[in-house]
Amino acid sequence: MHIFITRVSFIFLSFYASHVYAAPRDEVLTEVQFREAPKALEQSLAKTLPALPHFTSAQEFTLFAQQKRISSEELKRDIQLSARLKMALYNKDKNRYIVAKQLSELLEHISSSAFDKSYLLMLKGRYAGRSQQDYASAIEYYQQAVQLVEHSNNQADRVLLYTLQEHLSVMHMILREEVIALQHLKKLSTISKQLNNDYFIAHAESILGKYFYKQDQLGKSLSHYTEAVKYTRGGENASQNAHIELQLARIYRDLESWEEALTSAHNAAEAFSLLGNENYVSSSMTVIAMIYANQGQWYKAIDYHLNAQQIESKLGNYIGLALNLHNLGEAYYKIGDIQSSLINLERANEIFTSKKSNHYLVYNDLIIAEVTASTGDWQKSLDYATKAAEIAQSKQLNEELEEALTRQTDAFEKLGRYEDAYNSLLILNKLNTKAEAPATEFDMQQSQIIEQKLKLNLNQLQNALQAKTEQFNMLRLVSILCILTLFFILLLLIKQWRLKSKFSAVNSNLTQAQLLEPFTGLPGYLAFKLDYANQYNKPIKTLALISLSDQLSYDLVQGYQCNADMNKQQLLAIKNALNCEPYIIRPGLFLMSLDSSIEPNSLLTTLRSVINENDGETSLQMGILHLPLLGDLAIKLTAGQHFASLQMMLSAARTLGSDKDYFVTMKALNFASAGIFSKPLYLNIEKSIVRGIIKIETNGNKEDIIWPRWKSHQNIDINDDKIAV
Repeated sequence: MHIFITRVSFIFLSFYASHVYAAPRDEVLTEVQFREAPKALEQSLAKTLPALPHFTSAQEFTLFAQQKRISSEELKRDIQLSARLKMALYNKDKNRYIVAKQLSELLEHISSSAFDKSYLLMLKGRYAGRSQQDYASAIEYYQQAVQLVEHSNNQADRVLLYTLQEHLSVMHMILREEVIALQHLKKLSTISKQLNNDYFIAHAESILGKYFYKQDQLGKSLSHYTEAVKYTRGGENASQNAHIELQLARIYRDLESWEEALTSAHNAAEAFSLLGNENYVSSSMTVIAMIYANQGQWYKAIDYHLNAQQIESKLGNYIGLALNLHNLGEAYYKIGDIQSSLINLERANEIFTSKKSNHYLVYNDLIIAEVTASTGDWQKSLDYATKAAEIAQSKQLNEELEEALTRQTDAFEKLGRYEDAYNSLLILNKLNTKAEAPATEFDMQQSQIIEQKLKLNLNQLQNALQAKTEQFNMLRLVSILCILTLFFILLLLIKQWRLKSKFSAVNSNLTQAQLLEPFTGLPGYLAFKLDYANQYNKPIKTLALISLSDQLSYDLVQGYQCNADMNKQQLLAIKNALNCEPYIIRPGLFLMSLDSSIEPNSLLTTLRSVINENDGETSLQMGILHLPLLGDLAIKLTAGQHFASLQMMLSAARTLGSDKDYFVTMKALNFASAGIFSKPLYLNIEKSIVRGIIKIETNGNKEDIIWPRWKSHQNIDINDDKIAV
């Protein structure tokens, strides 16, 4: 889940690669992307890398780059990366090795610098190791590549050397050449620190942890993985973290910490699945299977081995497939299914033999010798034990040689070949005698270590007693400083709380202030919109917009302060008389909201009475609406639509004159649609009036009403049906 897998640096690199090259590629960033997001890097290269002809000289290549307006050095670098990506573990293309070889052959003609030649040798070695499992040839290529760049201080050369040392260590580990592998790992660690990059340091520590794990030095292995985690930058690098989780699962498995082992293995499987790295999903499945196998839960182990086998078959990874067949053979043997066991083991044996993977074949031969011995097929057991002994002796694998000789001796004895059995036993005894000396020496070293630890503990206790007083004084000083610090923090928090309270009050006041008309300080149009939106318990039944027409300019005539006081008095009187919510829109223009339905004439009479008692030397005009406007209650009109409709009614009332007080209201028929109140609202309402969809009521003469029109629609014929209502 922590994947997704596209970080800012990788996005930047992909963006950078899609433009004309203006500066050299950042080799550190490129290498990290190669390891963490190889698919993203491959997609970026695919967008910029043109179709390549077959070059026979560097001059042809340079000319081609000039024609494509691409830097020849950057184009060469892209070809190198593409060839390497084709041989990456994630790549599932059937022709990946063919394409990689073609690109390598092309690079033969254009590689001139030490870096280019070294990179080409690495690609050749990678091809030999990945496609043919020819690790001896691969190591030879890599060693030549190292010689070309090992003395350079150039960053690109150091990054390449880092990769070369890593691959060499891994290949020597595969071949069980542990001493040489450790030499390369030490060089790898040194280079990572020279590069001063957290990712490379963490990766080097991780591989060292893997090495010591292979040597059964779990303590050292765990310490290196602990160091690696320190440099993983809080889980930023998903692929690196997944590899560490996978290896920790193996360590916990060997320490028999089953719960931690399963948790780490499942975390690794999930992470690799999100990354699309099926090779390591298979590895995670295999580790889970082995955790169950070590607990004797063979049927669960078989299920996970079969899952891993399906992935390896799909990927065409023959060595991985053979390893899974080997593990399945062992699991079937443990549950007593000898036939299935031998079928899987012999298939694995064929693959290991064809790929010349003797470092795996020795274990496969040993278990076949064990299984066939259990069935009494002593000749077959002897054959495989003899093969295993030859491989173990050639690779100096003493433990495996001891097991092979034991099986060989048993088989000779059962076959009646007692002289051969005796000779094998002599070799076995000689081997055991050689093994005793290191064991004795190891025991002496352990005794010396214990003695030194006891002396160290004694000295530490003596020093600790002397240091207690100093520690006490220091703790007292630290305590005083902590108390002072806490006091200052408390003061700061109190100040922050007061500021927050003050700002909260100011914000609340500003929020309330924006709802008020600025001159009178009474609720305005925004307050009406808010109240309209919150009308739950008492829905609005009547809205009226009244104009004190002769007082509309009184704010200029008598000044805003005097006019504001007059409007306040008028609004308060209206509120008390009608028990309504009044709002001031502007001087002389009031909006009223009532939760009861009131007839227009009655309302106008009441308003006239109130205004007469409060500076009422003015004519009154009123636009009034009874809510809801539409018969369909499911249709909700906005506060703005109601207010605009009131404005139109008031505008119409004002055209009737000032000889008396006038009102205008409207009522829509039941089948009227909400489109009437959409923009342009004035035009749509007027068309609806003409068509009889809206009925107008007034205490004046309807024929005298002059309906308002928006300026942009003054020339529109309201009887034109092309304009939709």
